[in-house]
Amino acid sequence: MDRQFIDRYAKWYSIIKKFISPVIAGRANFSGEKIPDIEGPKFILCNHNTDFDFMLLISKSDEPLDFVATESMLRMNGISKFAAEYFKPILHDKGSKGAATIKQIVSRIKEGRNVVLFPEGNRSFDGRSGDISEAIGKIAKMTGATLVVYKLTGGYLTTPRWGSKIRKGHMEGVVTKVIDAKTLKEMPPDVVRKEITEGLYTDAYKEQGEKRIRFKSKTPAEYLESLLFICPSCKKIGTLSSNKNRLSCGCGYQLIMDEFGYLHGEDGLQYSVTEMFDEQKKLLEDSVAASKENCLWSDKVRMMKMSADHRAVKDEMVTLLVYRDRIMAGEESFSKEKISSIDIVQRNRLMIHIGGEAGHLEFVGEKNFNAVKYRLWL
Repeated sequence: MDRQFIDRYAKWYSIIKKFISPVIAGRANFSGEKIPDIEGPKFILCNHNTDFDFMLLISKSDEPLDFVATESMLRMNGISKFAAEYFKPILHDKGSKGAATIKQIVSRIKEGRNVVLFPEGNRSFDGRSGDISEAIGKIAKMTGATLVVYKLTGGYLTTPRWGSKIRKGHMEGVVTKVIDAKTLKEMPPDVVRKEITEGLYTDAYKEQGEKRIRFKSKTPAEYLESLLFICPSCKKIGTLSSNKNRLSCGCGYQLIMDEFGYLHGEDGLQYSVTEMFDEQKKLLEDSVAASKENCLWSDKVRMMKMSADHRAVKDEMVTLLVYRDRIMAGEESFSKEKISSIDIVQRNRLMIHIGGEAGHLEFVGEKNFNAVKYRLWL
């Protein structure tokens, strides 16, 4: 990286750390340990449950940090585009094997820079930490840097991935592991991965059951239908809708969300979003098994065909039709066998990679569009 960019980055970083990150940390009621000052570059791994996790880390680091981010930030809002231009994050294409991303991580660390990676690759939808690539141990060893594992808690209920606004509760940050480069080099990759996984794992509702923290919001259930998509009562797909603290279906079924993040039914029972999500998986399996050749659901969305160099080569409105064995997008049809991965960015930006094809497809729907059901279908 050239000297001019490094100086400009240091200037912007200083401004953000002094004036912006404290405001965001305050809004999330965040308290956390400092990222340790260690000689030499650091490879920092953190779990990921809010869109501003990087700001929380900046607030706890005296040294500039470089972040790995999804390449789709180039097509999001103005703030994301600004960050991509002025902070030059390491951009990763979801669905790719990540060889280019790893190369950039190693390169930056060799230049003496600190790199932050959110190894789950996604914010949690259900409150539990996601899977971490089996390659993470090898990647950590390849960097030649000190490994720092930093765990955030309270993030899921502060900004649920399916939601839209910050709920005032409490977030904490703690350094759970610090492994110097020499020790790391001698450790087997699978052991390194185990240390990372254990150091990052969170379960929002297990923690909430112990701490009982209030997360205040006037609209706690807003957009919950972008996560929960099958009515547990009538078993229909796409009939749930949210309003303030209520999730309901036209059949009369409804749930009320309290300030602790729990859902309450008319049966008097309490449910966590995690429990409800697990039930959704079972209901979808039943729906798919019973569908035969019938269409499971449809959504009207904007479809963009993205090239390998992140350019939109096609942009049109289509109707997505989902069957047991295929997805139809307008006049195109993609069999389940040909789809290599389905990923989601932010709440509901759907990304589909087709095996053997460069680039990918992106689908954007309404604010309450449910992209999760596509991933579960695959």
